[in-house]
Amino acid sequence: MDNSRPLARSGLMGRTAPFGLATCLAFALVPIQPLGEHVVALLIAATISVLIIGAAVLFPWDKHPSYLEAIPPLAFFAVIPFLRQAEGGAGSGYGLLALLPILWLALYGTRFQLTLAFAAMIMTFAAPIILLGEPRYPPTEWRRVLIWASLGPLIGLTVQRLVIEVRRLATRLDEVARLDALTGIPNRRAWDEELTRELSRAHRSGKPVSVAVLDIDNFMAFNDGNGHRAGDQFLKDVAAACDEEIKDVDLVARYGDDEFALLLTDCALDDAHAAVERVKRAALEDQTCSVGVACWDGSETAEELVMRANNVLEEASKAQADRAALIKLGFYGQVAR
Repeated sequence: MDNSRPLARSGLMGRTAPFGLATCLAFALVPIQPLGEHVVALLIAATISVLIIGAAVLFPWDKHPSYLEAIPPLAFFAVIPFLRQAEGGAGSGYGLLALLPILWLALYGTRFQLTLAFAAMIMTFAAPIILLGEPRYPPTEWRRVLIWASLGPLIGLTVQRLVIEVRRLATRLDEVARLDALTGIPNRRAWDEELTRELSRAHRSGKPVSVAVLDIDNFMAFNDGNGHRAGDQFLKDVAAACDEEIKDVDLVARYGDDEFALLLTDCALDDAHAAVERVKRAALEDQTCSVGVACWDGSETAEELVMRANNVLEEASKAQADRAALIKLGFYGQVAR
């Protein structure tokens, strides 16, 4: 969910349901009074609430600037004075409803929008004292204004700080979950996601996309002969060299224990062949590697494209050392530096 668009259609009901239920409960608990100004105030509050809910649900917010999405929660402050009036004035407990827009904007709004909510909250409690006054809103009600002027920012800013920290940690965890712990480059999960996105872009733009899968030959023997620490360092060096050689818009990922995958954007087969040769020269010394490369045919899925590259890789693994050959939409090779 995009937290910058809280009124987006996706997930809207889940986000608004707690606030809507609290509002409905508030209306249900308003004591029924004989026909008079209490009923009029209640009807006005209900009308404003319906308009706010209708606007939140029906208006195409995603087609307009995101800052406009603060309008419904800010408008809700207009409901509270009428609910308080319907229950008799200053003694009403409906002032607590001021927390609803405060919490909404603390969860989904900006600091500026939350500040506007604080100002609107103060006006919600101050306006009846100024405009209506006694007996329903005596001067002692200014103490309530001061309490809310302190309590509202305390609650709102605390919640917003916690939300920002939780989102920061969630973003960091998401990033870590997409990185290989040993080499620090993207892992298989990140590769799968980025390849799918890139093929979607290529479908729209018509530009070629190639993938390459590199498998280090006899890595287990290298690991056993030189030690696991040397093997780990070798993999780190290979990852760093691959990352250095490719373009900024390309991607190298650790695809398996001793396998690396390259996503080469705007890259036809011949260019992919040349790019892989550069990577091999930079990344490998005495080791050899088997490589499978495939260029997207414009219709296959990400899984089918990688499978085709892996099929080429298997043929490369069976080939003699230092042999390279082009095949249709791919090539295989096994070349020492």
